[in-house]
Amino acid sequence: MIYTKKQIELLSKSIEGDKDAFKRLVVESKSLAALESALRGNEEATNWLLKNEKILAIFDSAVDGNNSAVRLLLKRKEFTLEAVANYIRGDEKAFEWLKKHKLNQYIKLARSIKSIR
Repeated sequence: MIYTKKQIELLSKSIEGDKDAFKRLVVESKSLAALESALRGNEEATNWLLKNEKILAIFDSAVDGNNSAVRLLLKRKEFTLEAVANYIRGDEKAFEWLKKHKLNQYIKLARSIKSIR
């Protein structure tokens, strides 16, 4: 999945509690707004993702430590999401990969998610 830098930054800010960022995220990407809620344990958002954006539901599961979900992200060539999930789980090689590819917005996203998990 391709998201803009702005969308990922809004997601990070929203996770950190910025309500205005969440409102803008809803306009920018309903899927990422649902992910934000799912990451906080909202079952309705998780179910919406399962129906409409399965890859984000898989990412949410990978963040929770589901190794099968991580493998599925790799199989679907979602390398950035896989690296974020692994970095959240403490994999420094994933951090180095994100850094090498200049994906700083995803590093910030991982750190934001870690702050609520």
